[in-house]
Amino acid sequence: MLPFRDRFRHWWLARLPLQNRCELTQRRIYLLPTRFGLLLLAVALAVWVGALNYQVSLAYALAFWIVGLALVAVLMAYRQLSGLVVSAEAGAPVFAGDPAGFRLRLDSPQPQARQLSLHLLGQDDALIPCVFDGHGGEAVLAVPTTRRGWLALPPCVAQSDAPFGLIRAWAVLRLNARALVYPAPLPDASRGAGEGDGGEGGDARPGGDDFSHLDAYRHGDTPRQIAWKVLAQRDTLASKRFVGEAGSALRLIRWSDYGQETDAERRLSRMAWRVEQCERQRQRYRLCLPDAEIGPQPRQRDLALAALALFGSRG
Repeated sequence: MLPFRDRFRHWWLARLPLQNRCELTQRRIYLLPTRFGLLLLAVALAVWVGALNYQVSLAYALAFWIVGLALVAVLMAYRQLSGLVVSAEAGAPVFAGDPAGFRLRLDSPQPQARQLSLHLLGQDDALIPCVFDGHGGEAVLAVPTTRRGWLALPPCVAQSDAPFGLIRAWAVLRLNARALVYPAPLPDASRGAGEGDGGEGGDARPGGDDFSHLDAYRHGDTPRQIAWKVLAQRDTLASKRFVGEAGSALRLIRWSDYGQETDAERRLSRMAWRVEQCERQRQRYRLCLPDAEIGPQPRQRDLALAALALFGSRG
């Protein structure tokens, strides 16, 4: 039974379009009774059978009242999802092994209170309530990561059984959003941050005033380091780096440093760890890959880790 269900789910998901924005219409919303709803309908059936046998008018009224309540629950549950427009955007890049956050935004054409929740398809026990203020709401889905590269948002489900808990309205969403996953840093004890790593240039000269390059502003930079002209022209904080700063000797993080390492993923993880070490200690470095080279520049960390994450891929 499980293989058939998996094949049916795969066929069904393949028929759903991949969309940037998904509007929940009558064609996208499904309705099924909950366990409590099935139990209540069974009670209504039993009461109706008893009313047939004993001709009790109040029993007829109770049975029809329960059925009427179920019909109202169908309309109310459908109303919780009807007309919603759902879109998704990825959060900040993460390292492999950490959950990637996808922010789902729900917009409503009509201001009305709604009660619904979101979860990834197949994870019914991980419901995330969506705070809805009448015009819109949002929720963050945490998607587990296992490998580097682009991670597409898996199919997710919007559902609601409000207000009675008798009928569950649900819709499956395939939204076009992806997050970047960096290689998981793997400590490289043989090439610590204190080694030269094939660095170029002489040792740091305390108090040197030779300008090196512009870099993104970091908390703790002195006013002398701030590039005031860049701030005035672009309204962006940037810092000037000088040759005489501590750790200004250029460190090389090279693919060829791991010639004896046969696993490419371990190579990338070790290089990601060295990039993080250089960033923490504010050391100038250059990342050298067979297909890319990233030297000191603004946003170097993001560019270097992205190059490691997408190494060998075309997307």
